[in-house]
Amino acid sequence: MSSKVDRAIEAHHSYKERGSKNTAREYRRHIRQFRDYLRGDVDGVESGCDADPFDCHAGHVEDFYQWMLDEGYAPSSVRVAHAALGDFYEQVETYGDDGRRGFPTVVVDVDPTENATPERLDGMHSSSKKDVEGGDKPLTRDEVSELVDNVPAPTIRNELIVRLLYQTGMRRSELVRVKLDHIDRENRRITVYGKKTDESRTVWYQSSLDWHLTQWIESERDAVFNAAESDYLFPTRRDEMMSEQTVTDVVTEAAENADLQETIYQNRAGQSVRRVGAHTLRKSFGVHFINSGGDISFLMELLGHENIETTKENYLKYSEKDLRESVARHGPSV
Repeated sequence: MSSKVDRAIEAHHSYKERGSKNTAREYRRHIRQFRDYLRGDVDGVESGCDADPFDCHAGHVEDFYQWMLDEGYAPSSVRVAHAALGDFYEQVETYGDDGRRGFPTVVVDVDPTENATPERLDGMHSSSKKDVEGGDKPLTRDEVSELVDNVPAPTIRNELIVRLLYQTGMRRSELVRVKLDHIDRENRRITVYGKKTDESRTVWYQSSLDWHLTQWIESERDAVFNAAESDYLFPTRRDEMMSEQTVTDVVTEAAENADLQETIYQNRAGQSVRRVGAHTLRKSFGVHFINSGGDISFLMELLGHENIETTKENYLKYSEKDLRESVARHGPSV
């Protein structure tokens, strides 16, 4: 086993301790257990997988989850392990390129948790927002305005986050990776990069965002501790780049403040899954784009979908009324 793995686990533990010592301890336990599982150093595994956490794939991860279930771990524990490993690989990706914050210099080509999900395993199936009627429905335009009006402090930054998500349809993982030089303010366009790819696409925003971008970039952003050392649009006082969870927290708190939040269902871990999150703004962008007469093939490009069927499945169902009215107005009658 590479000593880099142990160094990365301890660096990750130190990083998480700043937020919650209990979470850090629990995450480290699961990450170490995964490391030991790959080596064959846990009960019920006769031999190792000839891999370590820096040289494994999604199949190893799902086998680990299945081993946990077979050993009697509750589904909620498996989900915590999934969260722990996903966070571990995210921080390794962030700090491992140049060995910052105590992490060893290491490159992980593919996050093995990205295509591994506990929900595919027996005994792990649970509802999703899509399974619950109306669970993934978009906000109305008035509700988006209410969301903007009720963001928590810092107001300028958080209004900009909500407006950007809504006006561009970006994923939260894409938003936090936007750099200053990705933004063409003259033409109101942003080059967007995915979480695990160098491929890009272009999104556009409206003139109503000009003031917020100018205020943030030229004034408010400079007050952030790491702004001078960061190339990213949204640095924080701790890191050069905002975390995806912070984006979610901004949106969900604004929804609570605006009295727009509601619990869709309780998952098997006993956690409340809420209607309004960062992805809700992406959903709202897409549906409002279609309802305003936008072409679905253009929407596919704007959202970064590889297949137009994905766009149709997720966005046309909430536009059926508008499509029906459009056919009534413009369709042939003979």
